[in-house]
Amino acid sequence: MGSKNSGSKSDITSKVYGKMDTGYLSLFHDNQKIGRVIFSDQGNQYEMAEGFEFDADKIYKKDNSSAEYPQSYVQGCDEGWC
Repeated sequence: MGSKNSGSKSDITSKVYGKMDTGYLSLFHDNQKIGRVIFSDQGNQYEMAEGFEFDADKIYKKDNSSAEYPQSYVQGCDEGWC
């Protein structure tokens, strides 16, 4: 039985906690605000910070390993700033 990998992300639901504010619940992970839940008559609305995702009643942290980084710390020397 294989697992489907639709991009790297980790389930952090059990590590997230909330603090009530006026009209919404702020969500935190490792003392960092990662989003909020807004309560309304039309249902709950989830607003997540970049790098986090709410899906099927779970909160995920996306893996940033695909981010581009300079090949070396001297990249761009041809611009004369090295």
